[in-house]
Amino acid sequence: MIVVYACFNGTHAGVIAAALHLGWLTPAQLPDWRQLKKLPHFDAPEGRGGLRYLSRDRTGAAIYTAAVGNDGAAARLAVASFLAIMGREQGEVVWLDVSRHVSLSWRVGGFCRRYRHLATPGRWLLCWSLRRDYQTLAGLVEGVRRSMAGGLKKPAPASGLRPRLQVKT
Repeated sequence: MIVVYACFNGTHAGVIAAALHLGWLTPAQLPDWRQLKKLPHFDAPEGRGGLRYLSRDRTGAAIYTAAVGNDGAAARLAVASFLAIMGREQGEVVWLDVSRHVSLSWRVGGFCRRYRHLATPGRWLLCWSLRRDYQTLAGLVEGVRRSMAGGLKKPAPASGLRPRLQVKT
């Protein structure tokens, strides 16, 4: 089983969601910036495309982050096509584009972090948005965990969210 947490540049929301899945962060405690900077690939400059392996969870599933830019659907389709070419089952991959579930201020903060002269306001926006969106990410991750435990049934959405989970690529 492979779980991919995708976001725009693969270095903020996707990394936090993957860290929650792996138990590196806990839903009950909001992490500070220093804790986040210790996570692999968090806020890293290489976040302009690609798939990055983080670790395996306790069930043996490989956890990845993906940088998908503005077209997460095309990236998901590429993964599905690749699996078909390789003769693998599409149910082997759980794909979640978490960038669709974070606030606009989070996305603006992530964008600003890419530019040196906007990095400080970007960090402030990300920290502020993290307080708002952290439980949303934790709920999404819990839904993925439940779906994996239940044989890849569609996970229940986090409270207040419409289900946009992109599963079974």
